[in-house]
Amino acid sequence: MTNLTRTNRQKKTEQKFDYQEALRDVARSMVRLKRPDRLLKLITRFIDRQFGLHHTSLLVHEPSKNRYVFVNSKGARRVPAGLLKFDSDHPLIRWFALPRRKTPFQEDYLLLTDIKKTLNKAHFRLAADSRASELVKVQKTMEVLRVELVIPGYFKNDLVGILMLGGKFSGRFFTSSEILFFQTLAHDCSMAIKTAEYNQSLLEQNRELENRLQEIEKLRHKEQRTYYEIIRSLAEEVEAKEPTVFGHVSQVEKLGMMTARELGIDLSGQHKDILSAALMLHDVGKIGVPDHILMKPGGLTPEEWEVMKSHVEKGAKILEPLSDFRKVKEIILSHHERFDGTGYPRGLKGEDILIEARIVSVVDSFHAIVSNRCYREGRSIDFALQELEHCAGTQFDPQVVEAFIRVIRREIAKGRIDVAALQH
Repeated sequence: MTNLTRTNRQKKTEQKFDYQEALRDVARSMVRLKRPDRLLKLITRFIDRQFGLHHTSLLVHEPSKNRYVFVNSKGARRVPAGLLKFDSDHPLIRWFALPRRKTPFQEDYLLLTDIKKTLNKAHFRLAADSRASELVKVQKTMEVLRVELVIPGYFKNDLVGILMLGGKFSGRFFTSSEILFFQTLAHDCSMAIKTAEYNQSLLEQNRELENRLQEIEKLRHKEQRTYYEIIRSLAEEVEAKEPTVFGHVSQVEKLGMMTARELGIDLSGQHKDILSAALMLHDVGKIGVPDHILMKPGGLTPEEWEVMKSHVEKGAKILEPLSDFRKVKEIILSHHERFDGTGYPRGLKGEDILIEARIVSVVDSFHAIVSNRCYREGRSIDFALQELEHCAGTQFDPQVVEAFIRVIRREIAKGRIDVAALQH
């Protein structure tokens, strides 16, 4: 292609080029491209194709090392990406990065032709505050890199990068419209880079926060499990006070889980853990009941009975630190409520009582009837089942009673329940 042909094409391009539309295209690309490296490649490729330059290069700040690196370059005289790195004290960086001082140039860009003209003026070189020595170094840098136009990109007061443009193939000068266009591009790119850095920083902070929260959650869960095991040990201590009811906790847990399955209750995941804990810990509050009341062989006085009844609230209080098992606390607090509303401690009625608490009430009462106690011997299984049927609708939920009787008779018939152990 001859120089004349290239010049004619350049003239037509300059006449037809719509700067506003080009900037709108860039803005749309910024929204679409989340990674700034892709945007920078798009910008350099666009300038290279549209303006017919010897080369187009982008120098961008690398915050982690406080230096400026060539991240992308296009054209016959391009600078290989990553090859050159300018420290913050490089003359070109210092010229744009330092706070604004009096210079011979009014705009935030440098043209090599303007630098040469300025340095040829003797009064400028001799002026005390001219920054002539700095400008000489800038000129040498631009000449080595074969750069004709340098445009900085700022975000607030920070120098984010520098757009470096070689001369035109046509030999023509850059117009004011072109320079303004390049300045807008540099500004927009700087904003995109800083926004991406900010978003990346937020993502990293969020990841770090998530990791810390996970660690905290693991520690909290470990503490909760440790506390649960301590509470379970307390429940076993309560049971150990009465040798005649040894095995009550484990038997109630087994019977309660069987009944829940018979009722079709969801026992997946934590649902199973919650019900199991409630069945195991339902009487943990008895640790706060004096032994002379807990193991009294005869009937309790009204005053002693009030102390005995307080074990449900004491149990709920003990379980307060178990935030993972808040529902366990509510079940334990409700397992002596009656279906007809005459129970304690709150007088709840019917469906207002948690289904898990209604299950605990049935299986706990059943096992209490068939077990030997310090004040009486255990009764037969048939007797206990008749008592449940008799109290269904008053003390107990009829549906829970039906499910319990159905499953226990089936399991006994199949030999899956040791009757002797059940009545120990």
